[in-house]
Amino acid sequence: MKIDSPSSITPREASIRLEWISTRILPGVAVLLLSIPLCQWADSNLPDDIVPVYVIYMMAVTVLWSAYMAVQYAFVGIVQTRKAKTHAYNNQTATNESTAQMPVFLLEAMPVVNEPNATEDVCDAVVVEVIAEDIAVADTKVVSEEVNPANEPSTVSSVPSSSTYQQGIDDFYQSQAESQKKKLDTIHEYLLYIMSPFVYEEDMDEFCTDLLKFATDHNYRPENEWKRFKTKLSSFDVRHLVWSIATRLGLGKGKVYSNDDCACYIERRFASLCVTASGEPLSHSTLRNLTVTSNSDQIHCDIQGADGLLFHIPSQLGVEKG
Repeated sequence: MKIDSPSSITPREASIRLEWISTRILPGVAVLLLSIPLCQWADSNLPDDIVPVYVIYMMAVTVLWSAYMAVQYAFVGIVQTRKAKTHAYNNQTATNESTAQMPVFLLEAMPVVNEPNATEDVCDAVVVEVIAEDIAVADTKVVSEEVNPANEPSTVSSVPSSSTYQQGIDDFYQSQAESQKKKLDTIHEYLLYIMSPFVYEEDMDEFCTDLLKFATDHNYRPENEWKRFKTKLSSFDVRHLVWSIATRLGLGKGKVYSNDDCACYIERRFASLCVTASGEPLSHSTLRNLTVTSNSDQIHCDIQGADGLLFHIPSQLGVEKG
């Protein structure tokens, strides 16, 4: 068998071998030695020949080695968690510093003179940024090929896997937050438009805030009933209103919102509207029927479009309410 000379062993190989000796071989020898007195003690306290000595010894070795591995993995997990938090904090600090020094593009610095052209200017700026990034990537590739020809291995170090892992987590939660904000802004715009004939302008913020709380948490239950309306509404109207919102957040079996969630919210928030002609409260099962209609409906069910989010109002899908 060929034995590597000390000069032929790289620092990485030496580190791996040292780690293997310190975390496997030495603890293994210690476990084997500690199992001997434990085996003798157990054998002396157990009835004669009830369990063979070698079985007791193997059990002692297994228990000690399992305990050692559990402690080791727990310690390693704690250390890696602390390193990840420290690395994430350093990345955030570096990102903040680089953002503070970010150059301003010419198109971004130009004032918007004409409102209809604002969107075009923003799109142009994005295109310029993308082109600039492509040119920078191409230049970097050319320089890399000049410095490292095809027949020579590259010496450029790759991005640490822990950094990529943390970046994936950050991007995921940022995307979730942006998606949630977009949904709430769209719902808020719908409420401002569709409820303007029925709620006073000075009360609109309070009215919308409570419904947005329900749009954020399907378990939210309002404490106070809403009674301040400019025009009388019915239970059909508020059921259609809540259904139009919940269906865009995921309504149905196996989804976030259920008909029971909507019925419970309607019962508490619009209790005075949910009564029969004789003044008796409508049953919970009746309020669960969110899409039922009548001849006197003033707010209709707004079926979502192809995107699954936008409402049929002029600022979104461009269809005014009937």
